[in-house]
Amino acid sequence: MKMKRIKLIILLCVLGGCFGVTKTYPEKKFYLIELENQTSKITPQRGSSFKIRKFSISQRFEGKEFVYRKNNVNFESDYYNAFFISPSSNLREEFTKSLLSQKIFEWDAGQNARIDATHYIEVNVSDLYGDFRGNPKAVLNLDLFVYTEKDSSPLVLFKKTYQAAVEVQRKEAGDLVAGWNQAFSQITIEIGQDLKDKIVVK
Repeated sequence: MKMKRIKLIILLCVLGGCFGVTKTYPEKKFYLIELENQTSKITPQRGSSFKIRKFSISQRFEGKEFVYRKNNVNFESDYYNAFFISPSSNLREEFTKSLLSQKIFEWDAGQNARIDATHYIEVNVSDLYGDFRGNPKAVLNLDLFVYTEKDSSPLVLFKKTYQAAVEVQRKEAGDLVAGWNQAFSQITIEIGQDLKDKIVVK
């Protein structure tokens, strides 16, 4: 009976860390997608303004944890590497700054209650993951809709699907974020080129 009690005490001590046995876990890290300055010398259409009515991300990738594609049927989330804020908020903020810095519009009506929007924008990010099936890539795909309104009816001005897959050096979170930065930069610059001659204020 006494021996059983001693064994029980030893077991409880091991489980409770009496002998300094502790389990260590990786440090959780947080990241943001950030675009470099995309300043343009063009003059925006006078009086042009935009309002982002919707900026969504597919439910598969809308969480903060990074998602990796390991094979054709398997995706994994990474608890220890995540976005600092929701990826939809992160991308929306950078997208807004890009439209203004490229001078596609003069104003952001969503941030200025005194200005009525001349154009409305909706974005759906369909893919945002690290493709680790072979040579690692940062994948970012989205659908863009730009429209105006007349008598409360939408008039589609422009719609397009943008896709980017940037190769990264290693299957590491930091490299993946750098790849996403490059992919999103490519897409936003292409959007700027597509829209610069289409934004007209009547």
